[in-house]
Parts: sequence; C-alpha cells; structure tokens
Amino acid sequence: MQAVKNAATRGRAAGGGAEGGAAPRAAATAAGGIPGGATPPPAAPANDRLATLLQVEGNLRKLPDRRAVELFAVNELRQILPFSQAAFISFGPRQKARISAFSGLAQVDRQAPLVRALERLATSLLHHHPDTDALRGDMRQQGAEITDAALNEWAFPFYQWHLLRDAQGQPFAALLFMRAEPWRDNEQVIGERLAEAVSHAIRALASRPLLSRLRLPRWVVWASALALLLLMLLPVPMTAIAPVEVVADDALPVTAPMNGVVAEILVDPNTPVKKGQPLFRFDDTQLKAEAQVAARREQVALARLITLRKAAFADPQARSRLAEAQTELELARAEREHAEKLLARVNVKAERDGIAVYADRNRWIGRPVQTGEKVMEIADPSRVVFRVDLPVSDAIAISEGGRVRVFLDADPLNAIDARVRWASFHAEEIPGGLLAFRIIAEPLGEDGKPLPPQQVRELLRIGFRGSAQVFGETVPLAFYLFRRPIAATRQFLGW
Repeated sequence: MQAVKNAATRGRAAGGGAEGGAAPRAAATAAGGIPGGATPPPAAPANDRLATLLQVEGNLRKLPDRRAVELFAVNELRQILPFSQAAFISFGPRQKARISAFSGLAQVDRQAPLVRALERLATSLLHHHPDTDALRGDMRQQGAEITDAALNEWAFPFYQWHLLRDAQGQPFAALLFMRAEPWRDNEQVIGERLAEAVSHAIRALASRPLLSRLRLPRWVVWASALALLLLMLLPVPMTAIAPVEVVADDALPVTAPMNGVVAEILVDPNTPVKKGQPLFRFDDTQLKAEAQVAARREQVALARLITLRKAAFADPQARSRLAEAQTELELARAEREHAEKLLARVNVKAERDGIAVYADRNRWIGRPVQTGEKVMEIADPSRVVFRVDLPVSDAIAISEGGRVRVFLDADPLNAIDARVRWASFHAEEIPGGLLAFRIIAEPLGEDGKPLPPQQVRELLRIGFRGSAQVFGETVPLAFYLFRRPIAATRQFLGW
C-alpha cells in the first residue's frame, strides 16, 4: 500500500517544502505553528485525472483503520483536488469539532491558535448548516465571533467544507480543504466525490454492534433481562484488594538506650543472632572523657572531706563545712556512677535469639539517635503474619476471623489462605501519604489451621510483598459491582 506509506512523506513535503511561497509559510507560522501548504499541482488531463481518481478510491479500500484514512484524506487527496492544506475534523458527543488530522503533521497541537480557530469555524459551520453536505467560501467573512487574528493571517482562507455522515444520516466528521484561490464549481464536485469515498471507507471499517446484527424474539429479550435481574440479586462476599507485606509476629524492637552517635553495626541485616550477642555500639569518646572527669571530681571531693575532718577538731568553721563537703562527695560519686553506666551501655546486645531485621547498615553508621529510637528488630523467622494496608477508598466491613487470600510477588500463581487476627478502627497514614486501615492476618494451611514453623520458613520470608484479597460480609451482586459508582454519586450529590 504505497499511498499509505507515503502519506507522512507527502504531508511533510506539503507542510514545509520548497514549493510553498515564503509569504504562505510566514503567515502559517504566525497563525499557530501549522506548516505552510504546497502550491496546488497543475490540472492533469481528464483521462489521467479519472485514472488517478480510480486509483485513490482503490487505495482507500485497502487502508487498515480510521486513522490511516484520516491521514490519507488530508495528504493523498491532493493528487485529485488542488488544495494547499486540509484538515480532518471529528465531532464529539455534543457536536463539538476537533481536528484529528492535518496536512503534513503526524500529531496536531490542540493549543495552537490556528487549530483552535479552525475548530471554532467548523463548529459554527456545522451549527448553521447541519443539512448542507458541501460548502465553499472565504473563512475571513464568517463574522467577528468566528474570525480572529489567526484566520485573518492564514495564508489559505478559501475553503471547501464537506460533511461525512453515518448510516443514519448523522454527521460524524468533516473534511476542510483550504487554499489561497477561490474554488470553482467543478472542483467542488470533485471534493464531494472524494468526501463520499472517505465517508464510505470509514463506515466500512467501523464494526457494527453485535445487538444490531442479531434479531432476537421479544420473549428472549425479556427473559434475558429477567435473568440479569435475578443474577444481580445473587449474594456474593464483598471483597477488596490491598497491598500486603510479610512481617514478624511479636518482634522485639532494639532501641537506643541513650542519646549518642552510632559508631558501628556489628551484625548484617537478616542474620541470626544469639542472646547477649553485641548488635551495635555507640561512639564512646565523649562518654570516656565524662567518666574520667567525674572520677577526678570525686577524688577532689573526697580529699576536701578528709581535710575538713582533720581540721574539725580544732576549727569550728571547718566543722560547719563537713556536711557540705559530704554532699559534694556524694554528688561527685553519683556523677561518676552515671557516667560509668552510660559507658557500659555503649555496646547494645541482643536480649533473645532470632534474626536482626533492619534496612541498611550505612544508614545508621555516624547517625545521631535519641533515647528510645528504634534501630532494628529481633524477629523469629518461624513466626510471621501478613500486614495488610486497606485504603480508605476500598474500605469494607472486616470482622475478626475474616478470610484473606494472599498472592505474593515471589509466587503469584499460588494463593495462601489467612485469617484476620485484628483490624484497626482508625485509618492511619502509610508510606506514600495515603490513609489506610491496618489488618493483621495469620497464615493458614490447607486444613485451616495455622502453618507449622517448618512450612512458614519454607514459604514465607520477612519482607515479602504482594496483594491480598480481603473478604467481608455478603452483599447482592449489584451492590458489589456498583458500590464505587454509588459512593461517587452520593459524594457528588451530597445525600
């Protein structure tokens, strides 16, 4: 299909080739970025034009889809009709014009001033002449409400307008041929013939609805409607799809025992640890210095107390300062003991066996932390649950013991049954800025009992993600299908 392959090439040549004059190109660019038109080819002998017409109509029948027909119409029909630019205009549901193809352009810029002006012109022509299939004239004489600067500066103001109608006689598109010289009567006749060929090609490519091809008896239609109504009353469980993650059940958080800077993480992520094994340590430079200063301060207070005790036998003033010196010694001793306790907490150890769960070692090294801030978790890999974040927009009634089916990304073909352990009453913010209800579900085996630890280790791993189908109460099928439209309508109408 040589004509279709050359449509874009001919369009580019028509849009900015050497055949167009400098004035048309400048005017076209100023009007909205549409490339200038080519000079219409000279009229060919009648026999040649008839042969070309037959060839063009034959090529139209070979086009695969409507888009190809549109591009063919605005580019290849120049072989028969001497136009400079052409636009294929589609009509929307409210008969609003929209340019879907333009000579020499692969894509139409809907924001270009010329495109918007031509769409207003097409809407006006359809509104004022709905029963006229062919028109011609000067677009600069359409009235002030239609003609603006873009059309006044357009280099090809003389147009041919041809409506394309469907099988019911309703206009669904139009062809707009433009050039710099007025159109003649015989050229309008040729344009009508070409528009009819394009309309027929588009209608032939449009598939007819199945119902229009079937002629069913009236009782079949009513029986089908009744069956559909009964089907809408069929009770089905309400379900919702939500993201799910495998998390540890009753994991032990490892928090910072004091304010400080993490100097080193001593275990790798997701590695087994034993009770008492060091997990991470703080930078102890400042703590050691504070402990040494506190020890020296205690020695000074002790020496001062001893001196005052010796002088108290002969000096009444020294005797009166004994209580003050004793208090200073106790304060210095307390500061030393506190500094030593902090120094002893530099190495944070595991309080039970399990695996160390945290994201990234480099994220914590050199980072200052506050007392109570969680650094990692110690989890038992054989005790895991599913954490489901049900978005507020998909919220359904969830009860304890409800059914959940989990499809993990690691094994999307096999579903894992689970049972709701608890669901939150209040929505909370989750990563991504969305509000969701949190649901915790425990995995079940095929017998409906909790999975044994060995199967949990084989099938599930902390951190696995996927999708969960959460089951709620039973509702009619109609409510299940139209729940979202009903909710959107209520929000829009306010009742």
